[in-house]
Amino acid sequence: MTTPNFVRAYPTSERASAPASGLWFVVNRKDNILLERRDGSLSLPLGSAPMASTHVPQLLGYLDGVPCLALDSGIHADTSTTSGNRFVGLRDLYGRVPDSHYVIGGYASQILGWQRVSQFCPSCGARWIQNEGEWGKHCEVCGYGAYPPVSPCVIALVHNGDRLLMTHKEGWGPRFGLVAGFVEPGETLEQCIVREVLEETGVTIHEAKYFASQSWPFPHQIMCGFFAAYASGDINVDKKELDDVRWFSAEDLRTGNPSIPPPISIARQLIDTWLMRHPSCAV
Repeated sequence: MTTPNFVRAYPTSERASAPASGLWFVVNRKDNILLERRDGSLSLPLGSAPMASTHVPQLLGYLDGVPCLALDSGIHADTSTTSGNRFVGLRDLYGRVPDSHYVIGGYASQILGWQRVSQFCPSCGARWIQNEGEWGKHCEVCGYGAYPPVSPCVIALVHNGDRLLMTHKEGWGPRFGLVAGFVEPGETLEQCIVREVLEETGVTIHEAKYFASQSWPFPHQIMCGFFAAYASGDINVDKKELDDVRWFSAEDLRTGNPSIPPPISIARQLIDTWLMRHPSCAV
């Protein structure tokens, strides 16, 4: 998902004069976002600040000219508030608001999370200073600085003819997913795919081809999707990571076995794209 009409803004010396009204992304300490009850339905607050907070609103940018403002509520609960307003988890927010609002909501949760954990320098303990015109911060004592973290991950659809390799973790219910993992230091995306597939499933791959990427704010990943062809090996499940790995055909997916990831995810985009190559079995 993209937000073509969203223009980002960054902290400046004039931050105190940020707009007092706009589209609000109020986030609690569980990274859930406030929805306001209006006309019998829940939507993102629009107008003046929907609640009082000791935190300073952060101007994220402008969507079609409307200021987008992130606010740390300071609240830990994730249930109903006064007047029927409700904090909703990011995953549950999908489909309740326009896609552009959903993407900015993920951005808001990451920025506010960064602001919460970046008050002091991890090198010397001095208070960090906000950089001008960017989200990064620096230490005037020792010179150390950093930016909001983005953790690269790979996710791979491994295919062998009309079959694809799918994984399952405890607690997923009937849903199966794709092999995924974090990129380690000194490792390329392609090397990570080979390692993760082998470690988790016992299978070796070749011909890894980049598909697309997706911001995944749970809490701050960038998911890099690939197709990869099966090369050799029998399934050997890494029980520390997974509880099941299986080959499924396009026909299996057409009949709903197994349940697959939701449309929000790049995993589903990979699966849907692969199924297009088997049009008689598309779901």
